Amino acid sequence: MELFRIIKSDARRAMRFCGGRTVASVIIVALAFLAISLTESVLLTVFCGSEVFASDILSLAGTFPEAVFIISCSAVVWIFVIPALLLGFAKLHFSFAEGKDESIQTLFDSFSSFKKFIGSAIFAVVFIIRYAFVFLLAILPGGAFFWFFETYIPEGNRTVEILKISAFFIAAAVIVLCVFLAFIFIQRWSLAPYYRVLGNGIQKSFSLSAKASKGLCTNIISFKFSFIGWALLSFFVLPLLWTVPYYSLANAIHAKYLMEKYERSLAEVPETVDSEVTFQETD
Repeated sequence: MELFRIIKSDARRAMRFCGGRTVASVIIVALAFLAISLTESVLLTVFCGSEVFASDILSLAGTFPEAVFIISCSAVVWIFVIPALLLGFAKLHFSFAEGKDESIQTLFDSFSSFKKFIGSAIFAVVFIIRYAFVFLLAILPGGAFFWFFETYIPEGNRTVEILKISAFFIAAAVIVLCVFLAFIFIQRWSLAPYYRVLGNGIQKSFSLSAKASKGLCTNIISFKFSFIGWALLSFFVLPLLWTVPYYSLANAIHAKYLMEKYERSLAEVPETVDSEVTFQETD
């Protein structure tokens, strides 16, 4: 599409002026992910031994209580630190999309106050719950269909076995279809992080995102899938350091376009109403 081509062209042009900061922001976020993961692994190895990695999560409480404590602390760090960084990441790239010359310090904006810091964690939790709930509903019909056949259809002759195999494939097809529809549905919240970094409340960010992306979810997916070629090239380190900032910046520009489009549509409504009132008064 012509719009996608223009957005990507704008993203490449922006990369010439802020490419170093976008790459630096990607490296900082990646290092944060790596630091938390490595710290958790080292602590588990030191206090519990390497055999802890072969144990499932349910058996850890009885055999390695220290591991439960370490994993819990790690989860808390993940919930509070990573969302704050990711929102700062979104804010930095959205600022570049708006043509602002922001410094890399914008990445740490959520750490500037306790309210923002806690707000970023709550936003992440709400974000995950919404996504998890949608995908849970998506797998429910197919899963329930398969569970019914496995539970209430007893073992029998070849015909019954064929029916069970058919039920399995039908359930798998239903799950794939519903998950795909769920993936389309959740695109309505793809603008929420950008509305959030503009200072909107958590609920309002999701609400504005749903309104701004109404009827455009497939368009958003098409835009994201248009980067599949770059994703395939990202098996190498250097292309990855280019692709991730480029993709993030293009996403921010696309989000800015959709948000401004929604704002223009709101501005057109009062004008229409005012013209109707003026016409009636003239009569």
